[in-house]
Amino acid sequence: MVMPGTEESNQPRWSVGALAKAAGLTVRTLHHYDEIGLLRPSERTSSGHRKYTEPDLRRLYRIRTLRSLGLSLTDVGQALGTREDHDALRDMLANQLGQLDQQARRLDVLRNQISRILDRLDGSVAPNPEEILKLLENMTMINEYYTEDQLAYLDKRAEELGKETIAAAEAEWPPLIAKMTEHQQAGTPVDDPEVQGLTRRWFELVDMFTGGDPGIGQSLQNLLTERREELNEQRDTGLTKELWDYVGRAKAALLAE
Repeated sequence: MVMPGTEESNQPRWSVGALAKAAGLTVRTLHHYDEIGLLRPSERTSSGHRKYTEPDLRRLYRIRTLRSLGLSLTDVGQALGTREDHDALRDMLANQLGQLDQQARRLDVLRNQISRILDRLDGSVAPNPEEILKLLENMTMINEYYTEDQLAYLDKRAEELGKETIAAAEAEWPPLIAKMTEHQQAGTPVDDPEVQGLTRRWFELVDMFTGGDPGIGQSLQNLLTERREELNEQRDTGLTKELWDYVGRAKAALLAE
C-alpha cells in the first residue's frame, strides 16, 4: 500500500470500472485477469476495491497488443512473465506469424477457388447440377494432391500469367494431346523429331503452370497417374494409360539427348 504524502501517491489511479471503460473491456474480464495473475492491481483501498496504477496501465497495454496479434492468454502470460527474455518473445511472435501466414495462404486458395466458381457461374447459361458436381469433385481431387503451399503458389502463378495466357495455353492442350495420340497409335518411335518437338512443348506447358517447381510437378504427375481414368471420364481429355506411357518414354528420350 502506498503511503500518503509520497510522490507515488500523487500519481493517477483507476478503478476497475474506469479502466474497463477506457480499455474497451468488461469489468468481468479485468477480474479474470486478476484471478489468473495476468494483471493484478497494484493497490487496493481499505475496503478492498481494486486500484490500478500507471505501471498496471502499461501492462494492460502490452496485454491488449499481444492479444491483438492472436496470442492466447497463456502465451501472453508467458511473454510478459519473461519480458527480459527477448528471445522467448521473439520465438513466440515468429510462431504466431507463421500461423497467420498459413491462414493467409488458406484464404488465398479459398478466394481463388470461389473466383473460379464465379467465373463459371457468370455465363449466360447456369451450369446444370451435373457440371456443378464435377466442379466440386475436381476441387476435392486437387486439394487431395496438392499441399496448401503448392495451391497458394499455383494461384500466385496463375495471377502472374494472366487469364489470356492461361486460356491460350489451355486451348493448346487438346490438339497437342490429339497429335501425340496419333503418333502413339501409329507406333511412331519416341525419338522421332516430330514426337520430340511435341514432347518438348508438352512439358513447356506443364512448366508454364508449375513454374518448374519439381514438387508441384510431382504432385501433378501423381494426380494424372492415379486419377487419369476419372479425369478422362469427366473431361474426355484423351489421357489414356497408353498415351501417358508413351509420353513418359518420349520424355526419357528427350532428356537423354
